[in-house]
Amino acid sequence: MLKTPKTLPHFHAMLGKAFGQRETAQRFHLQRHHNYWPRLVFISRNVTVGRAILNQEEAMDLAERIGYEVIVYEPSPRTSLHAAYDLLNNSHAVVGVHGAALNHLLFMRPGTVFMQIVPLGTKWIAKWCYENPARAMGLQYIDYRITAEESSLAETYGKDNIVVKDPAGRIGRNWSVEFMKIYLKEQNVKLDLDRFSWFLKAAYDKAKKFMEKEG
Repeated sequence: MLKTPKTLPHFHAMLGKAFGQRETAQRFHLQRHHNYWPRLVFISRNVTVGRAILNQEEAMDLAERIGYEVIVYEPSPRTSLHAAYDLLNNSHAVVGVHGAALNHLLFMRPGTVFMQIVPLGTKWIAKWCYENPARAMGLQYIDYRITAEESSLAETYGKDNIVVKDPAGRIGRNWSVEFMKIYLKEQNVKLDLDRFSWFLKAAYDKAKKFMEKEG
């Protein structure tokens, strides 16, 4: 048990004590035996649960062309916590669409570049659930807020529908089950690769500096 207040940095330190010995040895091996690029982890979502990246393969190819080593991670109930910690703690950048899988930020080292893709209608919840904790833990936070053209809701409802055009106005202060279904379950993302490339390049510069400093 922690003797001090249970802040995120305290909890992160506790996880490091529980899982960190093996990842330190692994990172030392990588430094000594590999010439490697900044490692970018794509946290993947299945299209059946919503908020999937529909053109993920193209986005990964883009990231590789920019200079990343790209790894796809799709967590499941069978995923070992040790394996998840090893992967995330040995990475330099992580990107994923807003959702529970981004809780893996707890396994990242301070200084890791953490990019949250923010779907329509999730701006405030994305900030409270992941942006604020990421900053508190010393991650280099970047958010990519999708446009209406990048959301599948534009096709479902029409780009001029208030659901797409003004999510905040549609939701108001009533974050109901109905709105959760629309914005969290029905919505998928097709990234504008030209626009997304600027964010990946900015993240790459930060990740490379982090890699060179921390390994």
